Amino acid sequence: MKKILFLLLLLIPLCLSAQDMPFSVKAKTRYRASALVGYEKVDSVKYSQVRLIQEFNVWKISMGLDLNFLFDKDYHLKKDDWDHFANVLDKIYYMKYGQRGDQVYSHVGGFPGLTLGNGLIMHNYSNMQLYPDMRNTGFMVGSNPKWQTQPSFEFFTSDLKRFQIMSFSARCKPFPDSTVKVLDDIMLGFSFAADRNQFGNLKYISPDSLDNEIEDLDRRPVSIFGFAYTLPIIKKEKFTIGNYAEMAHITDYGTGYILPGIYTDFKFLRVNLEYRIYGKQFTPAFFDRDYEEERAIVVIDTVGIDTADFITKESTLETLKASQGWAGSINAVFGKKLKAMFAWENTFGKELKTGKSIWFKLWVDTQYKRLENVSFAYSKTKTETMAIHRINMPNAQIAGSATFRVSKKRWFLIGSYAEKYIDRNGDNSINWLKETKRSVGVGVKYIF
Repeated sequence: MKKILFLLLLLIPLCLSAQDMPFSVKAKTRYRASALVGYEKVDSVKYSQVRLIQEFNVWKISMGLDLNFLFDKDYHLKKDDWDHFANVLDKIYYMKYGQRGDQVYSHVGGFPGLTLGNGLIMHNYSNMQLYPDMRNTGFMVGSNPKWQTQPSFEFFTSDLKRFQIMSFSARCKPFPDSTVKVLDDIMLGFSFAADRNQFGNLKYISPDSLDNEIEDLDRRPVSIFGFAYTLPIIKKEKFTIGNYAEMAHITDYGTGYILPGIYTDFKFLRVNLEYRIYGKQFTPAFFDRDYEEERAIVVIDTVGIDTADFITKESTLETLKASQGWAGSINAVFGKKLKAMFAWENTFGKELKTGKSIWFKLWVDTQYKRLENVSFAYSKTKTETMAIHRINMPNAQIAGSATFRVSKKRWFLIGSYAEKYIDRNGDNSINWLKETKRSVGVGVKYIF
């Protein structure tokens, strides 16, 4: 019976991805369970996979366990995922207390998209980009004391075992009851982010033959700090109009500015428009979604004797020229039925050809027959054109998911698909078969 079960698993052509938070359905029950089957490659070895996600919800505490079982061709369990105490952290998909905005909140586990301020320092950073090769158990803790100055503090690290990528942010209203009324609502903020060792990803993306060279590398830290303010100008019951500005500086390199930024907030709709100025040796969103892959890369010279160079993302700053341009975003939320976001950036400068970026996300609670919800996301960053019809371009990503209700209330079927286009040979075009990283997921969920 056991061999029949694993034979079925081998025949299912799934490559499961854990780069999203646990699948979501319309439920706030105390216990939920998801099961996924498929296969996974680790160090070029293919394993059959059984993945169980157990979710618990009590009071303000919620927790998800990601129990991932890998079996080789002889149906033996891959034991090195279970034989150390540190592996316990790898099984925590998420553990949360409260929500952002609560007086005290915390989050342990995966972070699929974290942003600081207006995104000059960190934008849409994910600590799950190299899963399962690199299993990061992130940690965030924050506080919003009920004081007159309305302060807030937040600390984050991408992984509790290594404490390499970290950030801290704080903000407050310094003049909550001043004689100048316009200053009462001004919010000042400070942000800091650092990577204590940019080479921390190399052993997960490099050939095993380079392990000794990687071990001998000195730590290469990088840090960024910034300041910002937000000032509402017109505050009405149904809308708010205000302005903001931000400055970020990469230590020993350049500085970038948002000056000015204007926003309109209708509660269900927020529109931002800003002018950005980037000095020499500065890039916005240094910590972005792809940072775990790009913080350091290996360049192997195959001419003559094989040698390897290790290049950090920081080192690419040295050749960057000054640039400037416009950026904007539209965020819409209609009850619990629809969430949509569209953002763009058009930057121009001397010798800059790849200064255009767009981001789009859509989530719809359809409730159409058995289709519970669907989502779609697309982005392309630092490209030559924002043309919508040019989908498979370098630095572009596309993803979609859907949840179907199988029974009246308790059983759900979840499916997801994602593609990432990587220009491996540098010819500024994408070979759909060879330069596309794909992930497919199918699973079921049961709500108690």
